Amino acid sequence: FFRGSPPAGYREGLRRERQGLKRMNVAAGLCCVVCATWLLLWVFAFGPKWLRLESEAAKRIVSLQITWFAAVFYLCYSKDKAFSLKQVKDAAHTKLKDPKLKTKTVIFIRHGESAWNEMFNRGFGPLFLWRVLRGLVLEVHKLTFGDSLFIDSPLGMRGEKEALDICRYLRSQSSGLEGTRGALSPNNVLAKSISIAQDLYGGDAADTRIVSSNLRRSMNTVTIALQDRLLRNRESVEILSSLQEISRNVDTISTSSAGGVQANMGGHMSLLDADKVFDARMNKGNKSPSVRGSERIKDFVQWLFSQRESKFVVSGHSLYFRWFFRMYLPHGLQHIAKQKKIANGGIVAFEVVQDSKGSVQILPNSITSVYLGFAK
Repeated sequence: FFRGSPPAGYREGLRRERQGLKRMNVAAGLCCVVCATWLLLWVFAFGPKWLRLESEAAKRIVSLQITWFAAVFYLCYSKDKAFSLKQVKDAAHTKLKDPKLKTKTVIFIRHGESAWNEMFNRGFGPLFLWRVLRGLVLEVHKLTFGDSLFIDSPLGMRGEKEALDICRYLRSQSSGLEGTRGALSPNNVLAKSISIAQDLYGGDAADTRIVSSNLRRSMNTVTIALQDRLLRNRESVEILSSLQEISRNVDTISTSSAGGVQANMGGHMSLLDADKVFDARMNKGNKSPSVRGSERIKDFVQWLFSQRESKFVVSGHSLYFRWFFRMYLPHGLQHIAKQKKIANGGIVAFEVVQDSKGSVQILPNSITSVYLGFAK
């Protein structure tokens, strides 16, 4: 075809073409392996009974794979954060002198550090790649148990310690501090913080509701932090799907079903008998891609003011809490609660009011850091 030796450009093109074919063959081989693996999993999970190949592990893996597909779909098409304060009525219009004004005391408890936070929120230094690779290996291992580090991410080891630190702090405030509290003015910030901590540890169960989002890290945090109170008063933690975190990330996808709780709570809480601790009757299941986070906040506020109790302990998430403050503090007010997240394992209390026309406002002067407060 060529007189003499072929041109150098032709040789180079032929070499690249061969390399491209090799890559295509490798990719096709990997696809065949993946497809064959999936086919085998489905056969072991849902194959004909006469084959006698049923495997509970295969069923758990397939079930979690379906959850992963749903989580990726949510990541791509979610409208959870598609809203702004312009769509929310300014809380400054609330009539604080309304004779029919309703007042509720709310105590926010932010969950401890989750396994997801451990991987992605500790910076992008030299150990970042190691943390992610370790997480991926553990994810594959946990698949056989129907568990996940990424989806509905549970508390990590540090997060469990942070929840336990809350418990220890509340214990320390429950006794031996009456003299300190009595020496302070009732309006003193420290006295108010101590009073809330003491009430949180041993307050009146008849006038208090303890609620949590339907994500495991939030449920585990409140269970560990308030374990003394829950055991003493035999109170249950009510699961509200309206408290689910505002984000499109896969760690904010709940693995609980409507009216139920997760089969595996993760970490050292994996053996917890969740049905005895949680009341899931108000859990509507996972959030929908078409629903905005602001709508869930409004649903929670509507529920809040429809209850007879005056105090609510709410275990939840940083972005949800920050948006709550942004929506119900006067829009023109500059406040740390609008800018900073509550610290991991932090507690912040406040009073929120509703007038006869349904307008809601957080009373700015009532916001009190009980433990750790807002992150720096």
